[in-house]
Amino acid sequence: MVIYFLITHLSKQNTYHISFYSNIKIYNHDVKIRRSFMYRDVINNLLAWYEEGHNGILYVKGAYGVGKTWTVKDFAKAYYNDLKSVDCYKNTAFKNIITRKIDKDNDEDDVSIETKISDVDFILEQHFGTNDFSDCLLIFDEIQNIPDAAEFFLEYSKAHPTYKLCLISSSMNVTEFEYTHMDIFNIIRMRPMTFEEFMIANKANDLLSLIENDKNKKLKKEDEEKVKSLLRDYMLTGGMPGVVKVFLKNHDYSVIKAEQKKILDEYEKRIRKAFVYAQAQRTVRIWTSVPTQLTRDNKKFMYRFVDENARAREYYNATQNLLDLGLVRKLPRVKECTLPLEDHFDEKSFELFMIDHGLLRTALNLDINDDLTLLDIFTEANGAIAEQYLFQELSHKVGFLYYWISGATARIPFVYESEDAPVPVDIRFTENKKAQNIKSFREKNKNTEFSLKISLEQVSLKDKVLNVPAYGIHCL
Repeated sequence: MVIYFLITHLSKQNTYHISFYSNIKIYNHDVKIRRSFMYRDVINNLLAWYEEGHNGILYVKGAYGVGKTWTVKDFAKAYYNDLKSVDCYKNTAFKNIITRKIDKDNDEDDVSIETKISDVDFILEQHFGTNDFSDCLLIFDEIQNIPDAAEFFLEYSKAHPTYKLCLISSSMNVTEFEYTHMDIFNIIRMRPMTFEEFMIANKANDLLSLIENDKNKKLKKEDEEKVKSLLRDYMLTGGMPGVVKVFLKNHDYSVIKAEQKKILDEYEKRIRKAFVYAQAQRTVRIWTSVPTQLTRDNKKFMYRFVDENARAREYYNATQNLLDLGLVRKLPRVKECTLPLEDHFDEKSFELFMIDHGLLRTALNLDINDDLTLLDIFTEANGAIAEQYLFQELSHKVGFLYYWISGATARIPFVYESEDAPVPVDIRFTENKKAQNIKSFREKNKNTEFSLKISLEQVSLKDKVLNVPAYGIHCL
């Protein structure tokens, strides 16, 4: 099966070479974790930190519900004698200690860092019945609501040099302090499960092996149908581990929507708790507007669809709140496809995608039933679900994405940067009335070497257009 491929332009020969490779994990230790129920590829980053002597502080960031805590604990159980974990969202004592100040004649001064460290040690000893955590992974979970948490835990790690510390935050925001101390904080970002991880959770390793190892053949029809059936399930469940876990118990479609609704409700609850009233109201308005704006032909995010009297400057911070929480992601428009692309994007023109395609379906109140085909799902809501899924898979594999438009004549939903040229990505699940999108892009961007087409067809290469099946994006 020609899925695992790299395309390299051989400029001297003006030809393309397709080379194939296996999905090799970083460490042999990975096999130990991969047998667990909910394997996550990010475990390789945790193992890299472990193999390098767990120097510094492990810092895992991601939106609520993406599986951060489960993954870290699964990792700790496999590679440490013990783990100790405290939830700082539920146990507010840690926040109170770290942020505590002394009122001296109405002039607030910080309590000494030594006192704060001592008080945290006391709480830990009361909670766990020990004052020595040298032989375990000590996890401080849900620290996103603790101001200056990174500054405190840096000092805490200095006071306890033998402790292996892991911080978990339901936020994607990197503070200036964290950014300037990257030698201390090993920051790892997590997002919902990919389709590859979903296949592993479904114990479909045999199908993955066919994709990885049978590199010179197309999948047999029966194997292709099995993969597409799994992709259909994934398109309905999405990649939130809690939803996937509940679904896999009995493969019951009726439980999916209720679980997704719980997560959406929790997101709104957390938004309202994290910000003052006016800011929370604006943030919720942006959040609830994202799904419907993704169903429009012109998917550029427009503040006037949030509030007809809205001004960009009033809602900028609200949008940033959602980005920081990891609940939405921004896809900027690139004006000119000259490398590097980051030098040519339009700051005012962007699309907002949700965190997960399954949650997007529920936010749009789309039905889940046995009659839905994979093509039905990819074409529903004006293609919004398909683009959300592709955005997640592509960004996980190739990194930063942009979109490109040329007036009202052509739109390329995704563009990314290869080593020496921009790569446009076209979506072709049905006959496209605007099938000239790639041609228009090439005419205006002569430096384009090859392009991708995502469809439900098996892999092929024709006229410098590589067709990749929707289930094979993780193999790019």
